[in-house]
Amino acid sequence: MTDDATTPRPDDPPSAAAGDPPPAGADTPRSPHPGADTPRSPGPDDPPFVGATGPADPGGGTGTVRPDDGTGRRGRTDPAARRRRRLLIGGGVAAAVLVLLVCGVLGAAAAGFGRLANRVERGHEVRDRAETACQDLERRLNRLVPPGAARNPGQRASAIRDENAALRPFLSEIERLPGWRDDDDDDEVGDGRLDAWRRLVDARSSYADALDRQVTAGEPAFFVAPRDHRGDPVLERLTRGPESCAAAARRLAAPDL
Repeated sequence: MTDDATTPRPDDPPSAAAGDPPPAGADTPRSPHPGADTPRSPGPDDPPFVGATGPADPGGGTGTVRPDDGTGRRGRTDPAARRRRRLLIGGGVAAAVLVLLVCGVLGAAAAGFGRLANRVERGHEVRDRAETACQDLERRLNRLVPPGAARNPGQRASAIRDENAALRPFLSEIERLPGWRDDDDDDEVGDGRLDAWRRLVDARSSYADALDRQVTAGEPAFFVAPRDHRGDPVLERLTRGPESCAAAARRLAAPDL
């Protein structure tokens, strides 16, 4: 018959119960790693404590913790990375401002060139229209008998008025031309020329009236060449235009020829 391993034998020592203290002198079981279960204070030679939030700051602080980047690594934010980020943002803002400034300068330059081109185009248009008006005036005058060919003062006065009538369509045309109806003498396009033409017409009308008085009252009549507000002869300004206008102006300024 085989002995049961769980049946105590008479010569076995009594076993300790589950809650009984070990007998005196009995060996106390120990952990295979001495000191592993007993917390102790860190010593001066111990490595720095690594917490759950990341490695300790070498300077003694806990440091700034970066959020998890998806790789499971967490750590303190790099100051050099922050500086690089600020430099990138500042460079982007400066580049955007520079682009806006360049676009503004280019837009202003394009607008200036556009205005200059429009002025040049208008100047050419004004000259073309003035040239056409002068040529039409010259043709109308050539169909008339000049006052200098008249036989007496009455016929001369009538010839002067016929030429003045031929001038009216010309004056109506140049009234609509920019640069011909102003009084600025410094503009080469023709400022003040309309006023000069009107002064010439008024002087011729006064001469025709004086010729009529010569016929009726025997008063001598003289043609007085008109002058501008500076005292200069208006003929000098009228001869600066197209050649056809200059030829007509010379003819109209000498009604006795």
